[in-house]
Amino acid sequence: MSTYLHDGIVFDLGVPHLDVTGVEWRWTGARTETGEPLMQASPSDSAPIPLPDVYAMHGPLIPVLRPITAAMYRQVLEAS
Repeated sequence: MSTYLHDGIVFDLGVPHLDVTGVEWRWTGARTETGEPLMQASPSDSAPIPLPDVYAMHGPLIPVLRPITAAMYRQVLEAS
């Protein structure tokens, strides 16, 4: 899991994030020279934008939760 700390908030870069208008943003896997994750609206043909800029212009950003799979349930039950 790759994370990024911005403004006291830890962002899980492995999940998409929704902005206040419902646009989904995903990490491109790349970073700026200063280490900021580059995000891209999905779907989009525009250039990636650093996460702090996305947060300032479109925030707050809300992580899109993944559905719980049977494998996840099994892993939890087997760990008990």
